[in-house]
Amino acid sequence: MPSLVGLKRAARTALGWLWDWYWTQLDAAFGLASSLPTAALDQDTGSIDKLHSILKSYVKSRKQEIKAKRRADLCTSAATAWSTYTLRFAPSGGNTLPSTATQNALIELLVAEPSASIVPADRKAGSSMAGAFLVWSLFLRLCCANSPTFFPQLRDRVTAEMNSQARSEEHEEALCAWAVHMLVDREWCEARGSAERAIREKVLGECVTELGTWNLRLAEGIVGVLDDGERDMWTAILDASRTESGGGVGVVGAVEKEETMDKEDEMEVDVQSEEESVVEAVPPAEDGKPEAPAAAVSTGEKIQGPQKVVGLWKPKPIGWLPDGWDEDA
Repeated sequence: MPSLVGLKRAARTALGWLWDWYWTQLDAAFGLASSLPTAALDQDTGSIDKLHSILKSYVKSRKQEIKAKRRADLCTSAATAWSTYTLRFAPSGGNTLPSTATQNALIELLVAEPSASIVPADRKAGSSMAGAFLVWSLFLRLCCANSPTFFPQLRDRVTAEMNSQARSEEHEEALCAWAVHMLVDREWCEARGSAERAIREKVLGECVTELGTWNLRLAEGIVGVLDDGERDMWTAILDASRTESGGGVGVVGAVEKEETMDKEDEMEVDVQSEEESVVEAVPPAEDGKPEAPAAAVSTGEKIQGPQKVVGLWKPKPIGWLPDGWDEDA
């Protein structure tokens, strides 16, 4: 038999569960106004703990699905977490969405330090984010599909946190990877909605307006997956913005400059090869030895600057016409 202390603790837990899952839902079940105002619910100190508990339960279930190699269409962890979230925080029952303040609190727990659920706690700079994408994308995409305002709020919060100088470099780098993933990955196409191109142009415009380390990396990640025509246009804009900000030529400009220098080097080699072939083609003199170029140096040192080479043609006076040419009458 359990002790009296254990029974009291279990009874308190049961009463709390009964209050959350039964008594607070009676108003919604009978179509009455909620007895607990939305503002009071959002300001409740226990709301953050409840949100944190939902996310923790989701991660545990999601990792079990990943270990079992379950197909995405058979995974229920995201749907369970969403149902729990809406049932606990919807002001009028499960048919409505939680308030904007509650949604902002959820996004804050997902994105901002020190909690930052979507960023691995022990992450090192430069490490892959594939594991975090695999764990959290399913739940985040479901939130975006069920709430029209979730994706824009999540995107804005991620980019704002990414550019916050008060955050660690590892955290900013991770959020930059999340921003690129949300804006270019095919699985997020439904979450981005029909205005995908407008969203992409809005983000790129913000990046070139406030060009920084992470905005630059975000813009490059988006531009890299665009079609040829759109990519060329945004590459030119990005390079121009980078140059005006004092960053010199951009990545694309540096590549073009390097290619131009390579072409110039190839042209110089071709010219030198052509001169050598002309020198070799000089007809031999009467004594059987080839006639050396007029500007040749006996020491064999490399000649700098233009060189005069004997041609294979005979000089002709100005105005000379070949035999058989009739002038116009």
